[in-house]
Amino acid sequence: MSSNIVTLILSFSLAVLHQWTTGIPCDTGLGKQFDGYPSIQDQIIKQKEGSAWHPEYVTTSENSLSDSEKWNLKINGFSPAYYDKVRDAIAINTVEQPTDKWAAATTSFELLTGIYTIRFTSLLESDGESSYKVRIDDKQVLEFQNPRIYGKDIPEYAPHVVEVKDVAMVRGCKIQVEFLPHSNGLVPEGDGFGYARARWSNNIEFLPQ
Repeated sequence: MSSNIVTLILSFSLAVLHQWTTGIPCDTGLGKQFDGYPSIQDQIIKQKEGSAWHPEYVTTSENSLSDSEKWNLKINGFSPAYYDKVRDAIAINTVEQPTDKWAAATTSFELLTGIYTIRFTSLLESDGESSYKVRIDDKQVLEFQNPRIYGKDIPEYAPHVVEVKDVAMVRGCKIQVEFLPHSNGLVPEGDGFGYARARWSNNIEFLPQ
């Protein structure tokens, strides 16, 4: 056996051992191994763009709303929402619901009364740029529209984080998220064009200031 082959086998074995013991993938020269990546919710926010950024991965904290069962997805005056189990997100079924009507979901704030920074995560979709609003006890504290990713090197359903600071929160107050689907007319689907379903992560973070 040549020395080159021995070196290759040894390098590959060390890389596999490193990934098995640390959970961090290595570039072995045979292609990067992605199966060993830790959960998407355990990674560090990497890319910032002003007040909003597209993180490669999103951190979680104990001060987050991460239980989808705590959300009421049927609000009077709004289209009903649904929970997308595959993407761990709340969304609108644009096949069954009007595409020009907002949906909403509500829950209660269970943390201590205080001033918080809110981090809200939407999911980017190539077929449309959905809009979002966040209200605290009917007072709007956040409103934005997703940026366009069609034709860009950004993966489908990439997380898009928007942050708002200095929000007064009272224990037991109502949190309401409103979201509107959208089509940019760029992705053909059936006899028309596809619609983004305004997906967003129910893992909203509240960081004490």
